[in-house]
Amino acid sequence: MPGMPIIVVRTEQGFNAFYNTCSHRGGCLVTEKQGTCPGKRLVCGYHAWVYDFEGKLIGVPDQRDFAGLDKSQRGLQRVRCEAWGGWIFINGDPDAEPLADYVRRLQPQMAQFDLDNLSLIDRYSYDCACNWKILMDAFAENYHFVSVHRGTVGLPGPKCAVEHRGTVMALYENGHSRNILPWNDGFEPRESASEETGFSMGMGGIADIESVGPIPREFITAFTCFPNLTTPVYANGFPLLLFWPTGLNTCRMDVVWMGLPHGEAELPEAWKEKIKAFNVILDEDLTFLPSVQISAESPAFRSVVVNYQERRIYHAHEQIDRVIGPERIPEHLRVTPVLAGMIE
Repeated sequence: MPGMPIIVVRTEQGFNAFYNTCSHRGGCLVTEKQGTCPGKRLVCGYHAWVYDFEGKLIGVPDQRDFAGLDKSQRGLQRVRCEAWGGWIFINGDPDAEPLADYVRRLQPQMAQFDLDNLSLIDRYSYDCACNWKILMDAFAENYHFVSVHRGTVGLPGPKCAVEHRGTVMALYENGHSRNILPWNDGFEPRESASEETGFSMGMGGIADIESVGPIPREFITAFTCFPNLTTPVYANGFPLLLFWPTGLNTCRMDVVWMGLPHGEAELPEAWKEKIKAFNVILDEDLTFLPSVQISAESPAFRSVVVNYQERRIYHAHEQIDRVIGPERIPEHLRVTPVLAGMIE
């Protein structure tokens, strides 16, 4: 729901979400990104209509001039709002299945990261000159490592940081998936630098999430939560990558870092190094995407062929068709369903 005017408020029971739209004449109730509301009241800046944190209209200046106004029918329009750990998910579909059911295959695997006790470490965004699906696809496969990441983690050879040919994919219901990629023998991401490129992941000196199991410690592990969230997880903190369409051929990627609270007023140097190193890889990932968009609009771009390392892409596009409804998609643009027997 990129660009939708949404308010999220904290209540004694959890969170509520509403459209940031006054039921009088559409004025915004909140203009800041975050803050506190004295008295737990939301006041429209246009004509000062007042709402409580349940969305009920409780105050109308000069109400005598609104003959027959029934305030109970003029509350804020509520939006589905559910929490997973410290993350809040907004859903514009009132009939969608509960979030816990939707992510039931991911939730047990993410529980090891102690989500309830993580804090926001940093956040920033990239504007990308491509359709959001082209951006999403770039983070759903490892086949590009030996070319795109030659200067960092992907240079072929025994001293490279990763071994992309060891990729293992898991496909889950609802378009979700998991990717596991081994570090090369002897490479320790907290301490080592690639002997062939000199690149370091910058992962040392940060508080460890002790409950994390062996797989994310010994392998590069990433989860995709359909439709637009991918997270490569590490034992000492990780980024959420969120892909948002901003136009037909443009999109935005939000990078939201989560980790244990560090207790300092400013971001510690170890975190700065980790984020800096990760951004080098992100810059490599984003390099080719505008040219892919240009190619996608040319007559030469008729179809694609994918391999095992890219099957998470196919899985996601099958789910996109299911959500849209195949009957709404021209036959020559549909993705042929072939992966049903591989869903775990």
